[in-house]
Amino acid sequence: MWEGYYGKEPFDLRLTALRFLKNLDKIIVVTLAGTLIFGGGYYVKNVLLRGEVYYSAQSTYKVEYADPDWSQYGTYINDATWDTYVHTEEFLNMVQGHLREQESSWELTNQELSEALAAQLPTDLRVPQTIVTTVNPQMSLEIAEAVEQTMTEDFPQVTKEVDSIRVVDPAVSAQEVFLDVRPGRAFLLSAFLTFFFAVVIFLLKETGEDSIWLSSSIKKRYGLSVLGTMGSPFLKENIRYLFAEKKRVGVCFAQDRGDPAAVASKLGECSQGIEWIPAPTPALCPEVCRTLREMDGILLAVPAGSHAGKPLEYTLEYLRQQDCEVTAAILWEADEKLIRAYYWLERGKEKSGEED
Repeated sequence: MWEGYYGKEPFDLRLTALRFLKNLDKIIVVTLAGTLIFGGGYYVKNVLLRGEVYYSAQSTYKVEYADPDWSQYGTYINDATWDTYVHTEEFLNMVQGHLREQESSWELTNQELSEALAAQLPTDLRVPQTIVTTVNPQMSLEIAEAVEQTMTEDFPQVTKEVDSIRVVDPAVSAQEVFLDVRPGRAFLLSAFLTFFFAVVIFLLKETGEDSIWLSSSIKKRYGLSVLGTMGSPFLKENIRYLFAEKKRVGVCFAQDRGDPAAVASKLGECSQGIEWIPAPTPALCPEVCRTLREMDGILLAVPAGSHAGKPLEYTLEYLRQQDCEVTAAILWEADEKLIRAYYWLERGKEKSGEED
């Protein structure tokens, strides 16, 4: 059975970097698309289609506690305490009573009133704030006035810890509520995340596709002698050495795509005295092995690209079972620019090592 040599092929960072640069335009397109989709979606949702406009009326109070040592209340009175209390039925009923006294034109249920109310402690225990937020500025002001009356008139009577409350900053106007929308950051985050995941997917794709981009990969991974590529300066000499004294050589592809006649024609231009005979790939025509066994040698054309490894393994295993010994392989339709850049970097690395 045919055996591979994957364990002898380390991760090729240089090849991966070159492949990354070659696919950088696609990664940029994916990044731009992701930025427009996610960042644009955020902008449309939160800016263009943000829905109803809300208006907020805010009131600030000064609380005088019954105990002069009011700091002790900090153990159980906090921001959440005030916000919880203004949503209780007791407080809401008192606010409803003041709204009726004002003869307000707004008829609200306690649930609607609760959704409009909020309270907080921005500084310390003595300075709480209430915020009323509705879709109408006049409604916000009327509810805020009723809340102020409840806080100053009713609240001290039902809370023993509080002696009195007065309004130090009444709600005199309702301001439009602007959401914390940051489209710039949304676009930047979308671009960064899209680029990151595009790179991760690219790396997973490169490491998992069983690709063949270099003729040396065939030698390292499958143990085959390799002529190189059609653009290799060593092609003619490799043919002379590997196919010495061979007159008739069968040429077939390792995959079910490719024209063996084109390979045979190109090789015929590079060599003299060898008859290159095209043959169909064993994957499509298993009986071709009868013809290949009669040849002096077999040349296997391996198309460069993704997913080239598995078809080559399948073909090699079948040829080995049929006693068809592959003399050499050639990397067909190789990316010559990629190969030149790869070995140019390798030569630069070697020169740098010699200088050191």
